[in-house]
Amino acid sequence: MLTSIVRAIMFVIGLPIRLIWFLLGWRAEGNLPKLDKMVILAVPHTSNWDYALMIPFAFREGRRPQTTTKHTLFKPPLGWLLRLTGAFPIDRDHAMGVVGQLVETLDNADRMILMFTPEGTRGKTSHWKVGFYQTAVGANVPIILGYVDYKRKVMGVSDPLYPTGDLETDFEKIKAFYEANGYPRHPERWSDLALRERDIRRNKEELAQAENA
Repeated sequence: MLTSIVRAIMFVIGLPIRLIWFLLGWRAEGNLPKLDKMVILAVPHTSNWDYALMIPFAFREGRRPQTTTKHTLFKPPLGWLLRLTGAFPIDRDHAMGVVGQLVETLDNADRMILMFTPEGTRGKTSHWKVGFYQTAVGANVPIILGYVDYKRKVMGVSDPLYPTGDLETDFEKIKAFYEANGYPRHPERWSDLALRERDIRRNKEELAQAENA
């Protein structure tokens, strides 16, 4: 009952946002999968507008994507506003680490869309951060590839990608998807679709340890 009420509230709140979205000429491709929990990527991320454009997409189905924010910012009244917009606190100095806290949060949630910007910044970088992947693997939830295309004024999502634990192999699928979908507001800031060698190496070591256990 409570879930239905929350979804109804989110739908009503989203009406004016979606109206503005469509008046600006934006449209959606596809729908969010009917899943209770998921990790969703917001790519490419070169502007503050990217997240603002993704919110109406989730609101179409009464869902609210949630993002992490430094825990020290969650003091009233700012904390109330942050929670209302879908942010939740994360302590970067916690013994569990950021990924551990995110996995625990997903495990304890009945329904949750956890949004990541894997490029980590609006500026150009040579690699992606892999926290999104580690979180999805740890919480055993699928990854949804969300994209913004400023050329066509389109937003969309992929089918669920269920991570295998093999980072390099799964990232090839992610890379292929984003090479075919999405276009940034600021092309000069678009980050490379690549992983750091140390992240690949660490993942291979973890797979080898698991295989030998």
